[in-house]
Amino acid sequence: MVFLFSLLLFSPGLAQQRGDVLNEQEIERVREAQEIDQRTEVFLKLAGRRLTALEGRPDPLTKREQWGEPPNGSPQQLLAAYTRILEELADKLDAVAETKGEKDPRLRKALARVRHYMESHLTRLERLSPGDDERPAHRAALQMARLLLDGASDALAK
Repeated sequence: MVFLFSLLLFSPGLAQQRGDVLNEQEIERVREAQEIDQRTEVFLKLAGRRLTALEGRPDPLTKREQWGEPPNGSPQQLLAAYTRILEELADKLDAVAETKGEKDPRLRKALARVRHYMESHLTRLERLSPGDDERPAHRAALQMARLLLDGASDALAK
């Protein structure tokens, strides 16, 4: 998947930074989700939690024992975490495309989820009114969401 590979050239991995971005319960959910469609769902939920926190809405994942406390931090920190989660997701999708091929049924299911979620996330991101300090992080989040949406749409069209 060329689109995802090109993202990796510009995106630092989340693996070394995961402690800064995810809580222990979230890390455990990622570890448990071994198949790409399941792992994609987890990453999309994690990104969505950061977006929900940015919007000042209650966390939809109410099972604290499974997901931990809702994310917190400044808007800039939440946007940066959102972007890093999407970068890691792109890395995982690319790895599966390289090893199993673009026609892998689980990968295609994952890409369909990415497309669906990114359409929603872009609408939500565009509604935010970032302050001057948050604008660069907001632009990066928008760019990453658009890249994932475009890449997933292109891959599914093949």
